[in-house]
Amino acid sequence: MAIADNTHTRIVLWLKVTLPLLALAILSTLFLVAETINPDKAIPYADVDVEKILREQGITKPTFGGVTQDGVAVSVAAASVRPGQDEPRRLTGVELSAELALPDGGRIDIRSPEGIIDAKTREAILQGGAELQSSTGYRVTTERIVTALDQAMASSDGEIKATGPAGTLTAGRMELTRSPDAKGGYLLVFKDGVRLIYEPKP
Repeated sequence: MAIADNTHTRIVLWLKVTLPLLALAILSTLFLVAETINPDKAIPYADVDVEKILREQGITKPTFGGVTQDGVAVSVAAASVRPGQDEPRRLTGVELSAELALPDGGRIDIRSPEGIIDAKTREAILQGGAELQSSTGYRVTTERIVTALDQAMASSDGEIKATGPAGTLTAGRMELTRSPDAKGGYLLVFKDGVRLIYEPKP
């Protein structure tokens, strides 16, 4: 029994000496193998240019708008926008859409593949082939339509083609104007060389 106790005691003493030495050896090996730390590379993203990232990547799915004094709800949205290099408040966007919800229940929807949202002038320029749909049945196509973010306004500065209840028409330009009657609604007005091809309903 005494021999067994002595053997156990010697093993315990041996382990008490050997294990700490082994741990020191492992730690020293880690320090020898580890790569020297370069303080200049400790934070690789320290010099991130946030404004550059915003210019290049932009903002996805923003929405702008409000309600005019006469109760027209105006909203403009885009799939993505990015600020201009010279004018950060002039945003360039893709897949723009504008919606005007009129107080009388009417609605104007405008879409374009690209455009500009100018926060300074409070305007949205839908261009690259804009399309306007009205709840009165008119579909208008033109190169560019300008609408406002704070008032019920939409106008083209170039030739338009339209189809509607009266038939097919072309004109030099188009604009959304306030109706002169007492109800105070809004009308799509076609100007400058209007040509209508009347197509009566069967």
